[in-house]
Amino acid sequence: MATKNFNNLPTSVNLHSKFDEFGLPVRPQENRGTCSVFTVIGALEYALAIPKGKGTLLSVEFLNWASHKVANRKVDGGFFSELWDGYKEYGICAEADLPYLPEFNLDLQPSEAILEKAKQAFSTKLEMHWIKEWDVKTGLTDEQFLEIKKTIANQFSVCGGFRWPKDSKWDDEVLQMCPESEVFDGHSIILEGYIDDPKLPGGGAFAIRNSGGGSRGGYMSYEYVKTYMNDALWIEPSA
Repeated sequence: MATKNFNNLPTSVNLHSKFDEFGLPVRPQENRGTCSVFTVIGALEYALAIPKGKGTLLSVEFLNWASHKVANRKVDGGFFSELWDGYKEYGICAEADLPYLPEFNLDLQPSEAILEKAKQAFSTKLEMHWIKEWDVKTGLTDEQFLEIKKTIANQFSVCGGFRWPKDSKWDDEVLQMCPESEVFDGHSIILEGYIDDPKLPGGGAFAIRNSGGGSRGGYMSYEYVKTYMNDALWIEPSA
């Protein structure tokens, strides 16, 4: 039995093995600004895999297109809210139906056959839950921080948008804290686990799934997450 902390949560949880069990690897965004798309796709893949016990790689390119359609966006990538709106409007298709492109194509238009396939995703109903809506001027409240840990302890990953270091430094696989003058807005990742450790800044760290930087994984300290997390959400299959 896992040791509980004062909030009655396990002292460590890691969903990496669940992603592996579902056959869902971390995929690289390469040189495109699509980190938020990969992040939401990762959460959609995970949520859709739960009822089936196995996952399907979903099309980053399709979700990117769908979010652009609903938001009238012309620039690659998108906000979490736009991506969720794109999913609700158009659904999602498999990666094999519309593979990821090396460059953004503003004129991309999925075929009618792909659009019809994407609608089939609605056979599994999903719900999205905000923990923190986007605000680049604030970090997390104690309640929001605890909600993230609770969500992961309940076996759901969390999508997070962050102010990110202009020059990322890692020590023993932990992203290092830096002053506000040294971060930019921003970069999105998935929090897939956590571990309480009093030796780490803030008392622990979150395990991350990261499509950027050559798909570099690792950890992000509680202090970093509390200070620089702009928004947070999670997705689950509904009853």
